[in-house]
Amino acid sequence: MTVGDLRSRAKNKQNEESKKLPSDLSPVPGDSQGNGVEKIKTKNSKKKTSTKEKSSSPKSSLLSRCTSKIKYIFLIIFIPPFLNYASLQRESLELKPEGELYDVGWGQKLFLSCRGKGPPTVVLDAPTGMSSDVWTLVAAKLADHANVCIYDRAGLGFSERPLNKSNSTPDQASHINFNDFSNWNAFTVERMADDLYKLLTTSSQQPRPIIFVGAELGAVVSQFYAHLYESDILGLILVNPLSEDLFQQPDSVWAQHWYGSLGPTYQTLQLGAALGITRLGLLLGILKQPIIGEHVPENVMLRQKYLMCHPRHLSSVVDEHYFINETFSQIRTLKKIKSLASNISVSVLTGNYYDEQMQGHLNKAWARAEQSLLSKFQPTVQHSVVNGADRHMMYRKPEPIVEAVLKIIRKWRRTRLAGSQAA
Repeated sequence: MTVGDLRSRAKNKQNEESKKLPSDLSPVPGDSQGNGVEKIKTKNSKKKTSTKEKSSSPKSSLLSRCTSKIKYIFLIIFIPPFLNYASLQRESLELKPEGELYDVGWGQKLFLSCRGKGPPTVVLDAPTGMSSDVWTLVAAKLADHANVCIYDRAGLGFSERPLNKSNSTPDQASHINFNDFSNWNAFTVERMADDLYKLLTTSSQQPRPIIFVGAELGAVVSQFYAHLYESDILGLILVNPLSEDLFQQPDSVWAQHWYGSLGPTYQTLQLGAALGITRLGLLLGILKQPIIGEHVPENVMLRQKYLMCHPRHLSSVVDEHYFINETFSQIRTLKKIKSLASNISVSVLTGNYYDEQMQGHLNKAWARAEQSLLSKFQPTVQHSVVNGADRHMMYRKPEPIVEAVLKIIRKWRRTRLAGSQAA
């Protein structure tokens, strides 16, 4: 066999082996050491890696979206309450009205602000769930004629919420009368009148006699106080008084409205204040403060916005509404046991306009309850209907209230002067 034949066979064998290789692993021309095959393998491995990366990218994007949403939820839940709390701390100092906190027992303190010179002393008591700001205009007009005091009931405005008996100290607990339930239910008229008596006598020692001016629930407190401490009272002026028979009408519209609408509304506001949502609503103009009027001072409106954002204040608003039926029961019982002294003058002021914020059937039911209340007073009661006024006359049309108070003061001073001259 010649050398040419051997070369021919070797060449044919090499061709046959190259045909057996896969097409993607065929040698690269000019690469005698097989490096081309390794390069192709590397390219294939890169393709597989990129495919894995592509398959894992949807999972990572989903995770990033969830994380982003969790961050937003965290901001919505925690940031508004934190900012609201910080704002409340600052506003509590900036918006605090003139006055002092007085201890009325058990470590509880009530806010009281007095100006003018007495005797007599005029005490202004606010409507259900409202602070003493409602009397700002009335108090300013009366300060030149008497000692005028406004105060906040327990938990409202700048007064502290009452202590629970479970939180009392051992020394306090040793003096507890557990049979006296009224000591614990601070949001019924019994406890309110007792707190007010301690505030005006033991704590601040206001000059007597006293003229009480009460609106709605404040009128109930004034009546309860006058029945118990008649020697201190010169007169009562009841502005749109809340009648204890309001829920006892045949249709029960007010009972349904009170517990089915008013109560849940204030509970929602309390929750919104705790979450910081109420402040956002006020900033956006969605919510309005309760005291609005042409002559209402700017600082009063700002203070009302502050109180709407305060969970403590709104918690007491809820409690006053929740226990109103018990308050009605207490005042009915007291009137059966003890009648009002005949020497106490009673004036009732009502507006001739329906409240535009209430439905017509509620306004009519309220008017019927007022007539029922008037019929229970002695024949000498003076009922004045204020033209163009409604339930908001304290800060929208205060002049008739001021005049009713001045009428009592002038009569008392004439009688006092006549007595001194006779002596």
